[in-house]
Amino acid sequence: MTSVVLVHGTGVRDDGYTALFDLVAGHLRKLDRDLTLVPCFWGEKHGAHLHRDGASLPPRPGEADARPAEPTREETRLASWALLDADPFAELLLLAEEEQRHVERYVPRQDDTPPEDLCPRLDALSHDPGVREAATAHGVRATEIEAAAREVSEFLGTTLRETTSPLSTLRQLTARAVVATALASADQRWDPAGTSLDGNSVDELLAAVLAALGEPGAALGFVSSVTSPVWLPFWRSAEWTASWRVRRRRPHLSRQAAPPIGDILRYQTRGEGLRDHIAQVLRAAAPPVVILAHSLGGVACVDLLASEDHSSSVKALVTVGSQAPFLYELDALASLTFGQPLPPSFPRRWINVYDPRDPLAYVGAEIFGRDRVTDVAVNTGRPLLRAHSAYWDHKPLYQRLDRELFDDGRD
Repeated sequence: MTSVVLVHGTGVRDDGYTALFDLVAGHLRKLDRDLTLVPCFWGEKHGAHLHRDGASLPPRPGEADARPAEPTREETRLASWALLDADPFAELLLLAEEEQRHVERYVPRQDDTPPEDLCPRLDALSHDPGVREAATAHGVRATEIEAAAREVSEFLGTTLRETTSPLSTLRQLTARAVVATALASADQRWDPAGTSLDGNSVDELLAAVLAALGEPGAALGFVSSVTSPVWLPFWRSAEWTASWRVRRRRPHLSRQAAPPIGDILRYQTRGEGLRDHIAQVLRAAAPPVVILAHSLGGVACVDLLASEDHSSSVKALVTVGSQAPFLYELDALASLTFGQPLPPSFPRRWINVYDPRDPLAYVGAEIFGRDRVTDVAVNTGRPLLRAHSAYWDHKPLYQRLDRELFDDGRD
């Protein structure tokens, strides 16, 4: 008989572990092997908790902060820029879509078309003194303004070449597209949170670009009414409602987020208790033992087995959606400094299961050595963070483990 020790990951508490244990047990029974699933539930004792019920959180908004009937000017501005943050060309694309829907016949103009007026201005934009001064003041490079202006100019000369929109409208949309595109480029040079510009700084940069494009004094930071097809007000309403809900429900949302995020933080500072708990379960389990560990549970198991000798009982380690290779490469693994090899006592059979869509899963063969870990890719058919939890109901996972652990003649 083989003991399979199930070590869960972050954020799991009593009810969740019971459901997880039953699900995994059901899949293992279908393998028709002599297996016993052994619980290793650590979340209640060694997981993170808000010990004063969230006293560190800001007070919950009062009745005066209840959602108003209409969004304020500031909320509308933020919703508009949220759209541009998602896609700097969003307004220009909406304008093109709106014009196609109305199917207005293009009539050649006697004077310059809006693109013919704007494209030369865009070509010279990065050399405009006002634009260069505003960009430099707020940490945006002239080369980023130049590249953004060139990209927007190409769009105007193709997609909106025959636009019938007023020149003033197009200037405003163009200016916002340039600023949003330049900020997207600048984000790549800053930390993951992006450039450190506040709303006033964005407006100062936008005002300089507007002036250089021949539209000084234009309204700042708002989607033009020309680019408001029927669905855009609904998008704004949804974004505004979501923002209000987040502010209103922050204490509840923070309590929900505390276990998964807090478990990781707590483990990095006080992980010895969790490792000791796993060690006690391993010593009590009937050998041979196979450890089946998810996410942070896999990190803790790698740390434990790299620092303690359990080779007399542990036959194999299976990590699922684990960050252990990533932490080791960062030199942030508790048990090993980067460059230090796994000890001889570490299980020779380490199977690291990952879904390429899982952003929290990492591969270990190139980090620890192909002779020490076997990376096994699976396709759970779920996107992003859903993939991180979808392993447990993925039948091919158990079939692969059955072959890896029992069909190679090494038992």
